[in-house]
Amino acid sequence: MTQVSSSTLGDSMAVIVPTRIRVLYGSGLFGTQLFNGVQAAATAWFWLDVMQLNYGFYSLIMVVFYNIYNALNDPIFGWISDRTRSRWGRRIPYIRFLTPVWFFSTVFLFYPFLNLDQLTLGIWLLVFILIFDGCYTFVAGCYNAIMPELTTLTSERTKINLTAQLFAMMGMAVSFIFPLLLEDDVMGFFLFVVIGGAIAMAVLVVPTFFYHERKQTWEKKPLGLVSAVVNSVKNRPFLAFIGWNFMVQFASSLVLANIIFYAANVLQATDIQKYLLFGALFLTLLPGFLVYKSIGRERGVRFAVILSTTIVSIGLLLLFFAGTYWMAFGSLAVVGFGLSGALIFGNVMIAEATDYDELRTHQRREAMFFGTNALFTKPAIGFAQGVLAGTLAAMGYIQGADPWLQPESALLGIRMAMGLFPSIALLISLIFIYFYPNKQETERMKEQLGKLHISR
Repeated sequence: MTQVSSSTLGDSMAVIVPTRIRVLYGSGLFGTQLFNGVQAAATAWFWLDVMQLNYGFYSLIMVVFYNIYNALNDPIFGWISDRTRSRWGRRIPYIRFLTPVWFFSTVFLFYPFLNLDQLTLGIWLLVFILIFDGCYTFVAGCYNAIMPELTTLTSERTKINLTAQLFAMMGMAVSFIFPLLLEDDVMGFFLFVVIGGAIAMAVLVVPTFFYHERKQTWEKKPLGLVSAVVNSVKNRPFLAFIGWNFMVQFASSLVLANIIFYAANVLQATDIQKYLLFGALFLTLLPGFLVYKSIGRERGVRFAVILSTTIVSIGLLLLFFAGTYWMAFGSLAVVGFGLSGALIFGNVMIAEATDYDELRTHQRREAMFFGTNALFTKPAIGFAQGVLAGTLAAMGYIQGADPWLQPESALLGIRMAMGLFPSIALLISLIFIYFYPNKQETERMKEQLGKLHISR
């Protein structure tokens, strides 16, 4: 890696990251997004429509058990990762050895060959959604924690995350399109889960043999679990981020969980039309990546995130009012363009919060920050699942019925969950992100961080 000539000259962490490393690292996000995307897009559909699990059981599992476990495991697993010492590093061992478990838990989460009563079905879902999330927490958390260790330069982190998001976009597209196209072919969907999961496992594990973690030789004794959490939540940039991210996670999870219901029942889209919908969403991500990268460089991360979040909120509100297929198409194009900014800068903001923390604690605690973020924001995922299930039940959705048999009230409920509710959540998120440091504050922090590294 090439040293950067700047106010951080001499800082071993202020470096240019080679393209080869950016690509190797970034390819792993295809795997995490494929695993996570399938779970986000297909869990509600598979368990409510295909397996026809009782609404009450499903809501209890996702809102209570899943939420509690989902929130608590992240800071604990992140703390464990930060304290790990091995010849492979603090993150890579978990990526290598837990990704196969993640794969098998995904297969059994969507295993269609079950002939069980309602209670046993609920237990099956509970067991494998918890195993799935535990592996997701460890693998994705460790994977994300590697990025801030590669460099402290915001411009370089943005490039790394941009490369990773291009792979993520492919993983997201695959994980959303196939469940939509295979909603009437459960066996075909299960085959996709097996093959897609195997590919996701490979792109996560194989690159770890070609890139290496930065060795952390200067850290003092690591903080205890409680102290680590307390020091994380004292971090002002981090608090602003998690307030914003909670609303973003709720909105995105609600949209993803609802997308099959929306396309099949509200739009009654053909297979070709479903492809076009995802084209509207994902193709506008590409120019958005370039636009927001430039805006972030010129105006700072906070400004770029506020702008992108506002655009997504507007697009979702248009989606709620969309009365035709082509109006929905245009609304999703707006959503995709705005979404690119949030995708680029989410992990960058956590990385910068980690930098602020290092000035206070003199430790690098990337995994702890990713884990503590999830402690506060991952409950939004289960909450979104509960809101969707509750809305479908309250509005009279008929499980497993053909679209033309659904009452108008059910279609309205699906539209509300697709556009209105997430749009309101994103508008609320702007209140939190307003308190994130601006460009000038961040630049002053980086100068102090560089002096700290040089003095060691």
